[in-house]
Amino acid sequence: MRLSQAGRRFLLSALAATSASAAVALAGCSSSPPSAQSAPAAVRGFDAAGVSTGTGDQFTQAQWRTIRLNGFKLFLTDPVVYSSECSNGSCNGPVNTCTVNPAAVAQIEDAYHEGIDYAVYTRNVNCLASAIRGLPHTLQAHLSFAVLDIESGPGVPLTMSLVNGVTALGETPVVYSLHQDWPTVMGSSTAFSTLPLQDGQVPDFAAPFPAPYPTRFPVLVAMPHPYGGWSGFDAKIQQQQCCTDLRGPAGTVGGSADQVDLDSVNASWLARLPHHA
Repeated sequence: MRLSQAGRRFLLSALAATSASAAVALAGCSSSPPSAQSAPAAVRGFDAAGVSTGTGDQFTQAQWRTIRLNGFKLFLTDPVVYSSECSNGSCNGPVNTCTVNPAAVAQIEDAYHEGIDYAVYTRNVNCLASAIRGLPHTLQAHLSFAVLDIESGPGVPLTMSLVNGVTALGETPVVYSLHQDWPTVMGSSTAFSTLPLQDGQVPDFAAPFPAPYPTRFPVLVAMPHPYGGWSGFDAKIQQQQCCTDLRGPAGTVGGSADQVDLDSVNASWLARLPHHA
């Protein structure tokens, strides 16, 4: 995945009494000006594909414990060897051999043992089913969801067959995309807007490494660039900022090779998912 995005719509509600009887009926309602919908509560998550790309993120079990104590609730990663799903470093084209990396699976297992929820994605959506099937049965049984990553590189379009392939494996499908990539790959399609969205637009793509946590992280904001039928607070996960460490009261985890994307995750949505570590 790429660095993330903020998003989403404001709902206004105005209730006013127009007669004495209406005023009685609406006695419990405020006649003050309507206010914007509040942002859903969020919890901390992070996306690390470093093992499959060969750039780090091979945390120890002790580090996973620190990550949990720092308040992180969700770990997302790509367990497929990058070169087996993308043609080069820029992912200019699909490869489709979809080789699962045991080291990445081991990181998921460590997160599971620490009680951190986890999900998988693949940059090439043709590889997602292989990524799920490549997990041991216990890890599959507790996989929170699986992400269909729709980006201009490699530009593989989303189909209902791919979505059904995820659900057939007993997993919850989630779409990842960005407002500039969805139209490139999917045109104006809104056919998948009923699926949960991970919005990939971050506030500042130019932020240097190591970057600080964004203001008020984790926080969900209204999507500034609606696409695909999603708008307002539709994004259940929003990437916030990329950094080289994971910080909190329990300590700092990570080094120069450990670039991760921070994620703000809709707390109530995550809690309602059937699978938990």
